[in-house]
Amino acid sequence: MRSPMQWNAETAYVLTFYKNLLSILGLWVLDEENVFSRIRWFISTMIEMSTTVSLSLEVIRHCNGYEDTLYAFMSVSFSVSSISKLLMHRVNWKDKLILVQAIIHDWTLVEHPPSRDIMLKYARTGRFGFLIFSYLGCAYCVFPYLSFIFANFDLPWISLENQTYNKTSEKRLLFPTYCVFETNTSFTYGLVQVLQTVQLFVNCVSIVGNDAFFFDLTMHVCGQFEVLRLEFAEISSKQSLSRKKLGILLKRHHRLIDLAYHLEKAYSLVILPQLLMSVMLICVEGFQLILAFTMHNTLFATSEHILLIVVLLIQLFTYCFAGQTLEFQSESLAYAIYEIPWYNFDVSVMKDLPLMIFRATNPHRLTAGKFLAINFVSFKEILKASASYLSVLRVMIET
Repeated sequence: MRSPMQWNAETAYVLTFYKNLLSILGLWVLDEENVFSRIRWFISTMIEMSTTVSLSLEVIRHCNGYEDTLYAFMSVSFSVSSISKLLMHRVNWKDKLILVQAIIHDWTLVEHPPSRDIMLKYARTGRFGFLIFSYLGCAYCVFPYLSFIFANFDLPWISLENQTYNKTSEKRLLFPTYCVFETNTSFTYGLVQVLQTVQLFVNCVSIVGNDAFFFDLTMHVCGQFEVLRLEFAEISSKQSLSRKKLGILLKRHHRLIDLAYHLEKAYSLVILPQLLMSVMLICVEGFQLILAFTMHNTLFATSEHILLIVVLLIQLFTYCFAGQTLEFQSESLAYAIYEIPWYNFDVSVMKDLPLMIFRATNPHRLTAGKFLAINFVSFKEILKASASYLSVLRVMIET
């Protein structure tokens, strides 16, 4: 589907990254009517399903040590999160299309310089979020390759504290699927490595692209709420708010409510598996970190667990930051409406303002499957629960 409006420089600044990245897997919403885009999506989904199946079988069989089993569990958790993003894209792509068209529309028609500055501020915030998710994705993708290199090549500097990297097989794989794939010959080993390289690439692009795109869409909606709040704040005591002007503001507020609804609908069932995956992996990686300290493991293994915990926490915090910002901006609109000199307006206008205030006092929230609001309060509760579980596990190990 072609864009209904021509992209300007600001639109290209906001959307070009996601267009190029998501098009690799057929996830770009403006290309949904393109047959080749749907073929790319189908191939990506099948590849990710093969990752989930092979790693799940590895966890079930667990023919090697606990380290490989836990690593397979971590990898299959990321894979389940990735495949949920791929499948839900096909279900909710129309909601994403509405949000993308809103971005194109807003950047095409904005003329007020203060409004443009606000939109640019949130566009830069969205770009910063893209960089964060890109770095996190690189960290997730690089470590399997580092483990592969350190395990298959004898590097003298990786042996620290009289420890060597734990090898469970003569030939190390990117994903620990030793129970599923038998790599007795070099040809079979090469085929498995090529397959897992493609699987890891699809996994990383799916997670990074979808997470960064979600963050950018949320920041744009937040920016539009602040622009509307600015328009109310610019109404001075010397101005008279006519019903025509009030009608324009009411339509803009209704449009933002509709955009927030589509944002929640598009990502509610995507955030839920992401949240569950993050909570489980924080506990699993924390448990492995405690074991690494207890067993005096290598510096590389210990730093790997620490980095993965940091990656998970930053990813979870970024989701909660987006939800908290949307909640704050939508709720702040009620205070902006109340602070205008409504007592100088006509009675007919004064009667309509309480309805807008009442609607704005009910903030828009991003939820995980309609169960849990994603904000800083949820982030704090998740940290508290994870720390409690890890404390219990630490006591069990010490006793």
